[in-house]
Amino acid sequence: MTTTIATGWPTRELVLGDLATAQGRVVGGLRLRYRVLGDVAAAAENGWILVFHALTGSSELEAWWGPLVGPGRALDTSRHAIVAANLLGSCYGSTGPTEWKTQHSDAFPELTPEDLARAHLPLLDHLGVQRLALATGGSLGGMVALQWGRVTSVPTARLVVFAAPTAASPQAIGWNAVQRMAIEADPAWQGGLYPTGHGPVAGLAAARALAMITYRSGAEFQARFGRQSSRSEGVFDVEHYLRRQGDKLVARFDAASYVALMRAMDLQEVGDLTVAAQDTARRVGRVIGVGIDSDILYPATEVREWVAAYQAAGAPAEYREIASLYGHDAFLIEWDQVDRILRDG
Repeated sequence: MTTTIATGWPTRELVLGDLATAQGRVVGGLRLRYRVLGDVAAAAENGWILVFHALTGSSELEAWWGPLVGPGRALDTSRHAIVAANLLGSCYGSTGPTEWKTQHSDAFPELTPEDLARAHLPLLDHLGVQRLALATGGSLGGMVALQWGRVTSVPTARLVVFAAPTAASPQAIGWNAVQRMAIEADPAWQGGLYPTGHGPVAGLAAARALAMITYRSGAEFQARFGRQSSRSEGVFDVEHYLRRQGDKLVARFDAASYVALMRAMDLQEVGDLTVAAQDTARRVGRVIGVGIDSDILYPATEVREWVAAYQAAGAPAEYREIASLYGHDAFLIEWDQVDRILRDG
């Protein structure tokens, strides 16, 4: 099945073989929606690029990293072919909970970032990819990238990981838990078995509003909103912003996918860091961990710590840092800094 979006790069689907999950389940018939952007012939010489999206992203890479994509840009479509797939569990074409429940009597399988990384192996095999110049992603996509470094069978020159830990912290898990509580408290949730198009919109909006607080920084909120009530009398501008962000997500995303992918983030765990570093060093030429100085969700200290552990284990790991008011979301905003890191590592 092939469709085309406005950018002209076709969207395709691949049915995967059996996927053995980290939870010990073997799942068949899963489907990845993916896109290939760029010059496949040039990629044979210069290497391919693999990009993993964050929680509510998709295979439409230009929608969220657009300034980085194109001829001569950091993700250079004149020298490489770029593979971007919608992660399993999402709602943008790959198999997710909403589709699953129409065809199965059991719950959608619990997936980890390692599972999401392994699902890309048959995709690259299908495309005939023999070498990656770069694999990268941020947040959930960064977690998947870290796992890619451990499990890939495709030699990868550089692995660039933005704003992601090797293991989710109790605080990050707690923030996700409160978001799930908001969704589950909505009567429309129905244990996740709600009819398509009739999901828990109020719960999902509240969850997204909470998430936005963790994605940005207090300094940005102070500079941007202060204590103003300029839009509606008696409603602070920051509240208006958070409500608007909730409404925007409800219009484009599915609550069950949101819950499934948050759970995957909670399950991030590479295991023993020495072993993970050594496994990665056998597969990847350079590893660059990128922290964000104002990130409260996955603080820069967490990235520095795993980079140091990888270095101590002999892996070719390096640390970079984005300086920004924008908090965790800086990897989606600070284009100049992200561009330099992707180009130079």
